[in-house]
Amino acid sequence: MANDANTQATSVIGWHHDADAAFAQARATARPVFLYWGARWCPPCNRLKAALLSQPGFATLASSFVPLHIDGDAPGAQRAADRLQLRSYPTLVLYRPDGAEITRLPCELTGPGFLHLLQLALAAPFTASASLQAALSGRRALSADEWRLLAWYSWDTDEGRLLAGRDLAATLASLRAACDEPASALRLAWHALHAALPAKAAPEQHAASAMLLRTLADPQAVLAQVDLVSGYAVDLVRGLTLPQSAPRLALTAAWSDALIQLESCDALSPDDQLSALRVRVRMARLGSPVAGLEASLRERAGTALAGAQEPALRHQVLNTAAGMLADAGLLDDAGALLHAALASSLAPFYFMHNLASVAKKRGDTAAMLDWYERAWEQSSGPATRLQWGATFLLALLDATPADATRIGAACGALLREVEGMLDANCRRNGTQLSRMLNKLSGWNGASEKVEELKISLSEHVKR
Repeated sequence: MANDANTQATSVIGWHHDADAAFAQARATARPVFLYWGARWCPPCNRLKAALLSQPGFATLASSFVPLHIDGDAPGAQRAADRLQLRSYPTLVLYRPDGAEITRLPCELTGPGFLHLLQLALAAPFTASASLQAALSGRRALSADEWRLLAWYSWDTDEGRLLAGRDLAATLASLRAACDEPASALRLAWHALHAALPAKAAPEQHAASAMLLRTLADPQAVLAQVDLVSGYAVDLVRGLTLPQSAPRLALTAAWSDALIQLESCDALSPDDQLSALRVRVRMARLGSPVAGLEASLRERAGTALAGAQEPALRHQVLNTAAGMLADAGLLDDAGALLHAALASSLAPFYFMHNLASVAKKRGDTAAMLDWYERAWEQSSGPATRLQWGATFLLALLDATPADATRIGAACGALLREVEGMLDANCRRNGTQLSRMLNKLSGWNGASEKVEELKISLSEHVKR
């Protein structure tokens, strides 16, 4: 019955697939535009479809906006992404009828929490940009709702729209200092701490760890920002503590306790519970042991998969389960799970990439390259084929740089694909061109096809 309800909810949403048409309707009807940017093979996109976009609660809200879905492989999609500054799959953006961005919404948040945030955004009198400027300048006091929208802004899919050249870590730290709403201030503090790590500019390690420990000891706070507790765990522990140190052992122990809470939390979906367990597996490498690891992981993976029959949800759960088993070193289990998924998966070529990763962990270079090549051959959609082909080529160059014949053949095939694309230099496509050009520029072999591809890539990148 649940799947029937989800199908009905999806069917009543009249998704637009052309940005110009969607914004034209928005202007004509004075309604905002809700944009979902994604791809069929993307596990987080499939999680979003199953846990949010197909739910009756979202369908109810959809009458108040113009829903726009742009698939990254659709004709002209990457060119539209250039204009709208989209890159990561998935990205969710809410626009005013005139096209101004209201805010970018976090894809990791689903269920009632996301719907409440979407309602706040739909009713917001200010855009996130206006709220940010007011907060940083101190010219106007922000409401609690404004602070919540800034704290739950999707900073990882911003693409420079809200930051507009500002430093992320410094901006988040300033927002945290100005925020007088406890829940929003806590989330901003976590964001600021994580953003500071790459620059080695994190606040005092003792104070930062103490803040994290206080949060992890509070079950309500853990649940309120479950995405950060799972998503930032490994980075923050590595960035703030030294291996085998007392602070690391204390932080990993507290984090593992918080993850155990999430693994059995009824408010979370089975996949989110499984994701928390996967993070706990990764934390075990940092100093927090997991008792009864193998049997527990196999049991939880099997249970989650048995309850995930809807195709989109199953795609995400398979990805999480296989990744968890591989992270734990259970490569046979991960490989068997992935092999079994190929026949019925909605995007089997995606799981071939996972099988390539398993082969790499085994040290089986030949199998790794074969899986990458098969994934490219079976992939579909111009942007996806370019990404999968680039991944195969880079793997060849890294693993077998002396194999000029195979490298040349791959370059020849990629050259034909690139030359046939109208938006080869746009957004995600442009990223793949740059990846290939940078790697090929450092290759010392000789191949006519390689040189031809390098010339083509250089010309496209300059456009």
